[in-house]
Amino acid sequence: MSTQNHFRLLEHYRQYEATIHSLMESMMTSLNGLALLHDKNAQQQTVDYLSEAYPFVELIYSLDCGGVQLMDSAYSPTVSERKRRSLGKGSDRSQRPYVLAARARPNAVVVTNPYLSSATHQLSISAVQHFVDPDGTDRGYLVININLQRLISYLNGDEMRSRFHHYFQGIYGFIGFMLILVSALLLYSALESLVRVFSDASSVATGAFGIVILITLGMSIFDLGKTILEEEVLVDKDIHHHDTTRRTISRFMAAIIIAVSIEALLLMFKSLLDGGDGGSAVINAVWMLMAAVAMLIGLGVYLKLSRDRRSQSTG
Repeated sequence: MSTQNHFRLLEHYRQYEATIHSLMESMMTSLNGLALLHDKNAQQQTVDYLSEAYPFVELIYSLDCGGVQLMDSAYSPTVSERKRRSLGKGSDRSQRPYVLAARARPNAVVVTNPYLSSATHQLSISAVQHFVDPDGTDRGYLVININLQRLISYLNGDEMRSRFHHYFQGIYGFIGFMLILVSALLLYSALESLVRVFSDASSVATGAFGIVILITLGMSIFDLGKTILEEEVLVDKDIHHHDTTRRTISRFMAAIIIAVSIEALLLMFKSLLDGGDGGSAVINAVWMLMAAVAMLIGLGVYLKLSRDRRSQSTG
C-alpha cells in the first residue's frame, strides 16, 4: 500500500472516528470475552462468524495478565496465508500501546489509533478488552485486529467495488498496454516513411506531412495509454476524494484536447499543401479547433467549480 493511500485512509479514519469506536465497542461487548480467552477453537469460530458480517475483521488473539500471547492468533478467511506474519503464541506484547491503554481501563473496550500491524503488515486498528474480576483478579486481554482499508470501504458502502478493484486494474492495464503498443506501431510506420522520403525526393512535402501525422497520432495515443496506466493501475486512487476525481478528469481531458488540436492543425496544413478543394477541409479544421476550445473552456469551468466547492467544504 502506498504512502499516499495511507494518508487517505488516515483522513477517512479521522472523519469516521466516533462511528468506528462505537462499532468496535459494540462488537467487543457482544462477545463472551472470558470464554474466548483460553479457547482456541472458540476464537477461530468467532473470527469466522464475525468476518462474514464484518469483512474488515482480520484476527483474534488473547493475552495473559502479563501481556504474553496465550495461543496462536485465529485468522479470518479473508487474510491470505502469505499475509499471516503474526508473532504467535508466547509473544510478549506487554509494552504495546494498546495493552498499556487497556491495563489502565479494566473491563472497558479500548480502540487504538491506526498502526502498521506486525501480523499482516497492513494499516490496522485494534479493539482490546482487559478482563478483571470484581475481586481484582486479572483474567487477561482479548484483542480483535481490524483492517482499516476494509473498514473504511465498509463504512462507505464500497465493499463490492473494492472486491473487484484488482480485476478492473487488470483490464485497464491491458487497455493501456494495447494503446502504447498501437503508438509504437505508428512510430515504427513513421520511421519507415521517413526512410522512404530520403530515398524518393520527388514527394518530400507530402511524405513529410504524412510522417508528422503518424508521429502526432502516436504521441497522442501514447499519452492516453500512459494516463490510463498512471491513473488506474500504478496509482492507488481514492474515488471518494474530490482531488482524485478532478486530477483524473483533468488529465484525460487534457490528452483529448491536445490530440484534437493537433489533428485540426494538421488538417489545416494539409488543405494548404493540397490546394484545390481545400475550403471544406479548412472549415472542418476550424470546427475541430472550436471543439477543442469549447472542451478547454468546459474543463476550466469544471476546475473552477470544483475548487470553489472544496473551499466551501473546508471553510
